[in-house]
Amino acid sequence: MGDFSAVLREVRGLGQVALHGPNDLLPGLPDRPGWAALPGGTAIWTAPGVWLWLGEEPLVPPSHRTELHGARCILELTGDGAAELLATLLPIDLHPRTFPEGAAAATLAAHVPLLVWRVAGGFRLACASSYAQSFTQSLVEAGRGRGLVWTGA
Repeated sequence: MGDFSAVLREVRGLGQVALHGPNDLLPGLPDRPGWAALPGGTAIWTAPGVWLWLGEEPLVPPSHRTELHGARCILELTGDGAAELLATLLPIDLHPRTFPEGAAAATLAAHVPLLVWRVAGGFRLACASSYAQSFTQSLVEAGRGRGLVWTGA
C-alpha cells in the first residue's frame, strides 16, 4: 500500500444553521457548488439559495435561517490517503483537478446522504447525525489495513 496515511476525527462544537434566501444574504456566499470561509463561519452551498452554515450565529434575519442544533455530524478526514480512502465509498471524482480546495458536493457514500467539501489537507464530511455511526463505521472499515487513524470513540 505504500505510505498511505489518513486521520479521521469528529468536529464538534460548531453551530449548524440552514440558510435560505438570495445569494446576497451574506457577502461571499457561494452561488454554485462549493464552500466559503466567511467571518464567523463556513457556508457550504447545498442547492440554489440554500447553504449549510457552520460556526457562530449568522447575521441574517430569522426568516432566512433554520436552526439545526446538531442535526448533522461533521467529520474531518486528512492525510495523504484521504482522497484514496474516500474514493472507495464516493461515486465522485476527487482528483484535485476536478475537485479542488473550495469544491463541495452533495452525494451518497455507503448509502448515506453526504455533503463533502475539500479543505486544505483533506476533506470535511457532513451527514445526518442519525447516520453518523453507520457512516463512520463504513469509513473505518474502508480504512482497515490502510493505516487509518480514527480519533473518535
